[in-house]
Amino acid sequence: MRNIVKVIVVAIVLGIGLTAFFFTRKSETQTLNPLKTPENVLDATREIAGYKDWTKVNQTPERVESRLSALCARPTQAQIERDAKNPHNDKFITVYVNAIGKDAMMTKKLPKFPVGTVIVKEKLTTAESTEPELLTVMIKREKNYNPMVGDWEFLTFNGAGTETTARGKLENCQSCHLAEKSTDYVSRKGYLPVEIWRKLK
Repeated sequence: MRNIVKVIVVAIVLGIGLTAFFFTRKSETQTLNPLKTPENVLDATREIAGYKDWTKVNQTPERVESRLSALCARPTQAQIERDAKNPHNDKFITVYVNAIGKDAMMTKKLPKFPVGTVIVKEKLTTAESTEPELLTVMIKREKNYNPMVGDWEFLTFNGAGTETTARGKLENCQSCHLAEKSTDYVSRKGYLPVEIWRKLK
């Protein structure tokens, strides 16, 4: 009788041990296999958190005519004067880049931005605005994420950077950046200061 009881006790202990082992292994597997597709990452706000502490590419907000802002191009003086009386035509931008992309942004004439580069563009209502009305963001992803435009992911956020409003291989963004292949699909024409342009190598 005692032997039977011992066998039962051993079986119970082994059963509990095996259950705990497999449960732990399952939890570890779930932890070690993160979502691989960027669009499936629910909280993109983490990737731009604290961006105001990054390198500020243009210290003074640059004026970009609204119908040209999608092209990231600086308006000519004639265009500025022509549209000066229309308050809806103009926006101002300030651009930030994280430490990973700083060297490519600030020193290279023909940059190749490293994976992990994040570029944040604040869109401001006026040059004196202290808070942006929205953010547009580019994140350099792993090779073959988006070969058509150098593996960049495009995102838009609310002005506070607390809500992602669009992300992924956004067609309207890509159609603009396709023209900038020589600079790794990043146009700096609308905001990189002249003194920095002159030093690019």
